[in-house]
Order: sequence, then C-alpha cells, then structure tokens
Amino acid sequence: MSNRHLARTLALQSLFEWDFHGMPKGRLDQILDYNFKEFAPDFDDQGFARNLLYGTVEKLAEIDKLIVSYAPEWPLDQITGIDRNVLRLGIYELKFSPNIPPKVAINESIELAKSFGGDSSGKFVNGVLGSIYKVMQEKGEKQGMDQPVLGERQFSAGGIVWRRFEDGSIKVALILDGHGRWTFSKGRIKPNEDPIAAVKREIGEELGLKDLIVGEKIGELELVVREPNIQPYPKTVYMYLIEAKDSELSPAQNVGEMKDAKWYDYDEVADILGYDQAKELWQKAKNIIINT
Repeated sequence: MSNRHLARTLALQSLFEWDFHGMPKGRLDQILDYNFKEFAPDFDDQGFARNLLYGTVEKLAEIDKLIVSYAPEWPLDQITGIDRNVLRLGIYELKFSPNIPPKVAINESIELAKSFGGDSSGKFVNGVLGSIYKVMQEKGEKQGMDQPVLGERQFSAGGIVWRRFEDGSIKVALILDGHGRWTFSKGRIKPNEDPIAAVKREIGEELGLKDLIVGEKIGELELVVREPNIQPYPKTVYMYLIEAKDSELSPAQNVGEMKDAKWYDYDEVADILGYDQAKELWQKAKNIIINT
C-alpha cells in the first residue's frame, strides 16, 4: 500500500469514528493519534493524513452541502457512514486541495469505497464525485491537472533550514517563490552531483548560508512541473533537515524565481508555508528540530 493511500485510509478511519460518536469537540486529535499508534506506528507520512482530515473538517459545512446537492435522493443521515465520509474526504481533495489532480482524488475515493463500503459504494461515490467534477470542468476549475506527464523526470534537493539563536529561539529560513508563496529552499541537482552537495550549493546560492550541518533526509516532494510551451514533467525533490550555524541571510538576486528569504519563528512556519506538501514535511520535521 502506498504512503498516500495509507494516509487516506487512516484519515477515513478517524473521520468515520469521529462522525459515529457525534463529532465531539476536541476529540479529533485523540482519535487520529490513537489510530496512528495502533495501526501505523512507524508511518512516516502522518502530515498528509492530518492535513487531509483537518482540512475536511474545516470545510465540512460546504462539503455536506455539496453532498446534499449532488445526491438529493439520499438524505445525508441516511447515507452509510463509510460512504458519507469517503465522499467528504474525496470532495475536500477534489474541490479544496490545490495540489491533488481531480482524477487522483476520484480514483482514490472509489478505492476506499470499494475496500470499506458495500457492493454499490464505489459506483455511488464515483457518480457523486464525477458529477461535481463535471461542473468544475465547466467552470474551468483545476484545468490541466489531469494532463499526462510526458517529460523526463528531473531531480532536485533542498532542505528545512533552521537555527537556534542566542536567545534560545528557533527560526526557520523560508523563501518566497515566483508564485508568491513561502516554501523551503531547493534546486536542481546537476549531472553527477551528490544530493547533499546540491543542497549545500543551493542554500548557499539562495540564502547566503555557508556553515551548514546537513542532517537526515526528512522526505521527498513529488511534483509535476507545468511551464509554458514545454511538456509537463515529473520532479522528485529530496528534502533534508539542515542546521545553520551562521545567522545572516543574504537572499540571492536574480536566482530562479526567488523573490525574498526570511527567518520565521518556529511557531509561525505552519501558517506561513504556501504548499500542502511543504506543510506535511514540516509536520514531520518540527518535533525533531525542537528536540535537537
């Protein structure tokens, strides 16, 4: 089972349990943490499951209105618990998660419905999500995300750069990219270049930091790059934890599409980051950093 499919399974299990018990306030964390511990204690993609679960609950009122609109013959409380919560997760990914291609959201939801629901669950979920996606296409939402990937895969390396300052505070260096979103520093691995060497070079070029301790690999980002007039291509980004010993940032000028770079307080990072996958990595990294 892939990491993302397992993450969706854990999110479904937790959402189903929370729904079954009447959506008690303050219980969502407890339910999810128990399911991680009981069913996937060594799971390394908890951030995706948390973001999916919490995002779904945050948008629950809007999501339930969509279910009622697109399955009018089935009152919400008469849809089976599994089907209802598979739809909730699927609609969140389909409508509100910007980095998930629509066909991925629909296909994953159908697989969950078939695995945990009844004989007709897959067909029911497919019908509702397919109808929602048809309207999305008419409105031009998520255009181009289901195009086939034809280009050659490229590889990059980057890192979560952090520093403990003299006053005891922990800060993380983020860059502002060409899309106006804050994220972690990363760049292309040159031919015959070691990923760790690439990380040090890129961070030196983008942030001006040279005294670096490259720690463990914290994960990988899987991206599909779409640029004008070229075929879409997949990119894998190896991400490392990196402790900076020097403190002065010197943001590069005219390097790629980077616009700025700043130190942000440890507690601010989750709210500042502009991409779901970056937030998932931060969920994995933050406890390691605080305990270092």
